[in-house]
Amino acid sequence: MVFAEQPSAALQEALQLLAQGKSGEAETVVKKAAMAAKAQHGSGSHPLAMAYADIARLHLRMGEFQKAAVEFKHASQGPMPPDVPIQRDRLSFMYGFAEALLGLTKFDEAEKVLRQCVTFAKSLHGPTSANAAVSNVPLADALLKAGKSAAAIQVAQDAYDALWRLGDALITRAIPVRAEALKAAGKPDNPFADLADLPDDMVNEAVAGVINRAPAGNPLHVRAMLADLLRFADKKYGDGHTVTCDALAAVAHHETRQGAEADATVRKTAVRRSVWSYTVRRMSGNGLLANLEIGFEADGTIHLVPHLTRIPNATEATQLEILLTQAVDDLYARAATKA
Repeated sequence: MVFAEQPSAALQEALQLLAQGKSGEAETVVKKAAMAAKAQHGSGSHPLAMAYADIARLHLRMGEFQKAAVEFKHASQGPMPPDVPIQRDRLSFMYGFAEALLGLTKFDEAEKVLRQCVTFAKSLHGPTSANAAVSNVPLADALLKAGKSAAAIQVAQDAYDALWRLGDALITRAIPVRAEALKAAGKPDNPFADLADLPDDMVNEAVAGVINRAPAGNPLHVRAMLADLLRFADKKYGDGHTVTCDALAAVAHHETRQGAEADATVRKTAVRRSVWSYTVRRMSGNGLLANLEIGFEADGTIHLVPHLTRIPNATEATQLEILLTQAVDDLYARAATKA
């Protein structure tokens, strides 16, 4: 919602430093860029506003929501610029301000700003445009976080329906929020059923969006959402497909995050199926593996107990051990990249 499609060189460098645990150095990079923008373009200039927004985006990533809110608000102030590209940047700053407010749990203030964003987007892009429709998605997300499930469903569904009618790829941004909102309201229908009619690249993007929002969502709603996602993947793609494997990994990883509140059966089933599918599909049809028991330690370590149809020869035993290790590694890798 906040980052520009192509972050500035300073922000890219700062994010790389942050990923390395060098938060102080990361801040220095974007602050130096802001000082350079002020010296070159002056106070009140758009380049300086962009630099302030980069500082805010870094602070958002760091969880420094109060700092980010102040910085985004500062970047958003001043007369409305006449140039459309600069207006788009101003809208991005406003979305960033709202995200910072949500991080501070100031839901009413965030909702007010996001409704202003919707009005601004309609004026900027046209009231019936795809960009206007998708501008409702962050609002729906904020309503959901505030516990206003009914309002969240209405806003998310309106955005979804408009984007579906337009046939626009931006619908992939509406799908995850709509799905969680429907589960929050206890709706039994699978929110992913329509994805069967979308191209695979759009399905992949939508699925990634669903999985990526899982860690921050309500655990019960996310559990129901991921169960529906897995059912969809099974029906459309079947066992062994990337989407199905990603869905299984998301289910397993979600339950791992819940600790004592996890559904142990759901977790064990997802892990067993993931490891079994990976291994059996690569064992050259030798029929060696008959069953697979799964166990877990408190730290999340997975224990595998394979049951065999016969005593394996040395080559088969080695292959099985390698494949089981690879299967677990694949599961962890999918969880790490999608979560």
